[in-house]
Amino acid sequence: MAGEHRTKSPKLDEIEISLFGPGYGECIAVHLGNGQWMVVDSCIDPKSREPAVIQYFSQIGVDPATSVRLIIASHWHDDHIRGLGQLFKKCTSAEFVCSEALGSQDFLEVVYAQGERIMAENISGLDEFHEIIDELKRRAQAVGGRLEPPIFAVADRCLWQSVVSSVDVPCTVHALSPSDAALLASKLEIARLSPKIKTPKRGIWPSGKNHAAVVLWVSVGDRVALLGSDLEETGDPYSGWQVILKSTRKPQAKASIFKVPHHGSATGDNPGVWKEMLADDPIAVLSPYMLCGLTLPQKSDIDRLCSLTKKAFITTPQKSRVIKRESAVEKTLKDLNLSPKQVNISIGHIRLRATQGEPWKVELLQEAQSLCKQSA
Repeated sequence: MAGEHRTKSPKLDEIEISLFGPGYGECIAVHLGNGQWMVVDSCIDPKSREPAVIQYFSQIGVDPATSVRLIIASHWHDDHIRGLGQLFKKCTSAEFVCSEALGSQDFLEVVYAQGERIMAENISGLDEFHEIIDELKRRAQAVGGRLEPPIFAVADRCLWQSVVSSVDVPCTVHALSPSDAALLASKLEIARLSPKIKTPKRGIWPSGKNHAAVVLWVSVGDRVALLGSDLEETGDPYSGWQVILKSTRKPQAKASIFKVPHHGSATGDNPGVWKEMLADDPIAVLSPYMLCGLTLPQKSDIDRLCSLTKKAFITTPQKSRVIKRESAVEKTLKDLNLSPKQVNISIGHIRLRATQGEPWKVELLQEAQSLCKQSA
């Protein structure tokens, strides 16, 4: 159902999973019950240039300073952490969670090299982490200098546990990844990126691989969601989705909600996840990726997803507009053999709500729509 944002916050015993996504970026907000929230990643509203979830909290009367308990960075790709530093500053009661790979000394050196402007500008994601570390230091000074480190996510670690008191049901948030092998590979990559003395300034970007992304399992009573981040299938039994599937320590229930990994790409798909970890005909949600000529999901991805469930939804339709530029700029682009880029300037919001024993209610707000309509 399309329409404007509804401004009513969830009931204390009502679970909510909201996915926000423009054409580039995504963010997930989860109401864990009792007015407590978790936010995974961050994206910027293209029009307001503010974190989308902060705008949403304002609309439904949620104070992020007192209500958000966890801020989780699933990985350090720019399309998942834009505005994360600003978000963390506003959520003053929240703990910060990130992959254990980002707790290494090498990663801190890379972050602070960016902060000191030793290397090139616009380094993907590092400025956001610099801002978060500075905020952690500021909070430490406010309480006498005791620095609270981030919570580091590794496979099979419980990140949050509580009880929704109004209905007396347990609430847990588990990390299902990254695996030991993925952590090692990620740390080796970060070490390679670490700035070296007497070397030229250079931009630093994470690899296109998402093997160290943090996958989350969220359960509140009988409500279960699998949040797939951008984890890809590697073909390696020690990383990717295969290592999650073979784990004997992961939760054994089946999820009725699936945040599809890696924007629906075939690289994030493992049939075993649908068979072993998801309920029949689950609700699948995803955000698109549209940048530099790459568009996800592709038509074949949409067909595949809609063959697995008819309850598939996307935050933003894959439409774009051509940027209008001055003639001199167009001439320069032509001289450089560059084509005008197309961008998406809208954002969508998929909101799922349910109380114990009741079916999920799906609300498609702003630009969000059914994915399977696109495959018809």
